Amino acid sequence: MHHSLRSLFVAVCITPVVICAQSSPAPTFEVASVKQNMSDSSASSSKGSPGSYTAINMPLRRLIAIAFGIPPAVDRERIIRPSWIDGVRFDVNARTPAGTRSDQIPDMLRALLADRFSLVTHTETREGTVLALVPARTEGALGPQLTVSSLDCSKPEAPLSGSAGVNTQSAAARVEKPTCGLISTVDDNGGALRGGGRTMGDLAANLTGRMNQPVRDRTGLTGSYDFVLRWTPENFSNAATNAGPSRDGTPIVTALQEQLGLKLEAQRAPVEFLIIDRIERPSPD
Repeated sequence: MHHSLRSLFVAVCITPVVICAQSSPAPTFEVASVKQNMSDSSASSSKGSPGSYTAINMPLRRLIAIAFGIPPAVDRERIIRPSWIDGVRFDVNARTPAGTRSDQIPDMLRALLADRFSLVTHTETREGTVLALVPARTEGALGPQLTVSSLDCSKPEAPLSGSAGVNTQSAAARVEKPTCGLISTVDDNGGALRGGGRTMGDLAANLTGRMNQPVRDRTGLTGSYDFVLRWTPENFSNAATNAGPSRDGTPIVTALQEQLGLKLEAQRAPVEFLIIDRIERPSPD
């Protein structure tokens, strides 16, 4: 049986002049089915597409992690939970309202988990593991592909290349001359990240998404830099040989050391943990 989810408007009224303000409803699935998967398979998948969201054989812990934006690499550490949620898996089949954006799916999952599993959580800042971006060489020398920038990216006329975020660009459109911003590419030539007039904090933020763990800038390098980082992404299928550092099997952590003179080092630091206060096994649909 499918369940319909409803959102409530909260009205605030002030008298004697009546002023009513309605809070925006949290996005929810229009209809959703949740069933425990008893297949004993270890394979799982999660997919959002126009009009629907499906999760097949998904561990409950992972569903919670998706709902709260916790990367797979750290969800066991960052979610303080009852142990039983690690051993149960579910299939979710849900219909999304027209015009739903992909970034709204986590909010919808939160509402679904609260409705079906009575999930109640809070967050706490505790000491946890992060990846620190630090110099790889004892003398602090920069790598050959990392140089102090001469660009002035504060000027309105400064040439921009993805300065508002990380953009993708075809290999044919790449330029060797540094320009302000970040250009990220993964194509037949492998992976490449090109920065112009960027801080080490900008680099650390970009690496966070690639490493599935928080990356903090601990380089001690101030100011802005130009850099070009080339590596071979995991599961890269191009079998070309003698193709250069972006597709010769060089992982990103090795490329960081060889090309930029930097490395990632596990350190303890304050991080946010998700604490599960209440969660119940759902009743069958």
